Amino acid sequence: MMKIKLLIATAMFASISAFSQEIKIKKGELLLDDKVVAKVDDKKNVYSFSDLNGQPKFSIKVFPTINTEKGWVEFTGQNGNVKEVDFADTGFTLSEGKLIVKNALAQGLLTKDGINEEKVKEFFQTTDRSLTENREKTKKMQQEVNDKEDILANEMGITIDNSGKIWNKNKELQGHIQRVNTGNQTIVLNYEYRVYDINKIQIAKLQCTNSDTYNSKNGLKITTYDNKEAEIFVTRNDYSGALSQDKMADRMVRKLFANGYTLGDMKDTVVDHVNNKNQTAENNAKANSKNIYNTPGYVIDKDGTKKEGSITIEFESIGAKLGKEKGVADITNYGGTVTLNVNGKDEFFKAKDGIKFCAGEKCFIGVAGTNMFGGSVFSEILSENNGSYVLLDVKTPEDYYLKLANQPKAVYLGEKGGFGKRKPEKIKKVFDEYVSCPALDFSKYDTKTKEGLINVLNDYQSSCKK
Repeated sequence: MMKIKLLIATAMFASISAFSQEIKIKKGELLLDDKVVAKVDDKKNVYSFSDLNGQPKFSIKVFPTINTEKGWVEFTGQNGNVKEVDFADTGFTLSEGKLIVKNALAQGLLTKDGINEEKVKEFFQTTDRSLTENREKTKKMQQEVNDKEDILANEMGITIDNSGKIWNKNKELQGHIQRVNTGNQTIVLNYEYRVYDINKIQIAKLQCTNSDTYNSKNGLKITTYDNKEAEIFVTRNDYSGALSQDKMADRMVRKLFANGYTLGDMKDTVVDHVNNKNQTAENNAKANSKNIYNTPGYVIDKDGTKKEGSITIEFESIGAKLGKEKGVADITNYGGTVTLNVNGKDEFFKAKDGIKFCAGEKCFIGVAGTNMFGGSVFSEILSENNGSYVLLDVKTPEDYYLKLANQPKAVYLGEKGGFGKRKPEKIKKVFDEYVSCPALDFSKYDTKTKEGLINVLNDYQSSCKK
């Protein structure tokens, strides 16, 4: 029964593959599709294969997956050379004999016509025990890591009681740990370990299952509050017992202490980290936004007075970019107000007053007609000719506008409509009414582009301006 359970564990992680032959082992003979191809002797879990004349060729033994030890297949030639090979992708089987035959087929040692003598000779020319060697190296490395982690914890006398309280040798509370069952995954149970400081502020967490095999395959990683990860090595843990005897809990706490997370009162450290994290996120959001912050420039107010200072204007919500405003209606008129800071004092100017300002190399003017919600906003000036402009909508930079000096609003002459694409005749009608100049032939201009509108602007000045 134990043998079957181990084989099930071995095959659980093998995916389905195409081994089409029907495999049978009867009375010491191997049959593939009812054809006898070799002789087989099964003694103490070792399968020895001979040709039909009874001449021994090689033997195979399965080392199944146990706990964190990934299984493998060991092939031994008549010359004594041993080859260790990972399990082939053979599909699910409860038969150890069939599993062994499929792996021999996968290596080409067996075929539908019998033992492949040339392949057997080639395969066993050398010995390869690298799988065992690598396992031993891994075990040694993991033990060395655990030994280093134990030094500080042992010096401090760190212990965990049955309730999950973490104490030092002076009987001082260092923190808390919880083991939470987070649900089932088929026959496997999911757990999350959570470590807190003495203020019950969560410092770290670890997700795992009650399967050593699954944990080994996916790794055991602690994630700390500051988004750092650390791998731990634990096998054969008892998830049903008290936390004081829980290997996973003990190793997690020791790893944290070894990496500088010594618990106690970490409130200020965590708060500082959160504040720094939030500030960094906000700075990044601002840097990647359409907004302008504290940029040298000037404003020309409605009286025509030029005032120099630092320019700040928001065309989009930083809170929304940070995900802070989900489900909240934002009625802010972004782009409607610009701030000028002169010697530490702020002065505000509204787009509705037709204010013009420049920040760095870009200039803007407040106009109506470019805001889908109505009202006036600041639009970027792409071209200016005697008080008339070609403008760019900052929030939708693919949209260009024409603003003539004798018109109170800017106009959009592109294809985008409220209910789909606007037809050319519709755009022509808007164009003719807006420019109100028979000398300009709509068909000569590509009003969807910046260049096309600049041509309209220049021709308007030369042919229509009175």
